[in-house]
Amino acid sequence: MTTSSSSSSSSRFKLAAITIVVTIFTSLSPVAADTGYRYWGYFQAASGATTWTAAMTGPSVEVKDGDVEGWVFTASSNDIPAVAPMMEPSFVELCGATSEVAGKIRVGLVVDFGAGEIAPEGDIPNEFYADCIVVPQGSVGADVLSAALDVRVGDSGLICGIAGYPSQECGAEIDMALLTGAAEIEPISATEQAQQSDDGGSSSAPLALLAVLALISGVFAYRSRSRRNG
Repeated sequence: MTTSSSSSSSSRFKLAAITIVVTIFTSLSPVAADTGYRYWGYFQAASGATTWTAAMTGPSVEVKDGDVEGWVFTASSNDIPAVAPMMEPSFVELCGATSEVAGKIRVGLVVDFGAGEIAPEGDIPNEFYADCIVVPQGSVGADVLSAALDVRVGDSGLICGIAGYPSQECGAEIDMALLTGAAEIEPISATEQAQQSDDGGSSSAPLALLAVLALISGVFAYRSRSRRNG
């Protein structure tokens, strides 16, 4: 989908702002060591990159042909960082067989539904998702995700569910002891993931305070531009 109207710009800002709030809340707030939050983490890999980078904004930034977008249902606290998607980003493996289309871009998309240990009660994580998504030029991360899977967005703008998971909650507080039994998973390639599907992480450190302050400044600038353009 294309988001060129002022209302779309407002939605993009809202997604960015809420992602910032979650990031600050989980990395800087003085919660107990055994308490954390589970939520959809957002990662990116620019064209040519082979490792994930925790997104410094919400999915409101324009993506380019060759990028890979990553989402993972994860949990983090002051002492336990969020994990990146378990599959390494590889545009060649995801989109190598997809031809270029005039006026559109190809973006790899990886969605990791996380470990069963942190699944909300009554929910079961979906199967790992990885594909090449073709969207119009000028699309942002949110456009890529919604072009591939159903997205549930909260009233505040936070992405709460992807492909129906989790079914109800949104950014819930949890006991981090749930992660005790979760084994660490080494990143795998797209080819290995496909082979596993046929047969039947790296971690993100908490954001530095200066980086958060710089990000907030950038978001306010984005909001100002959106208002002027609106």
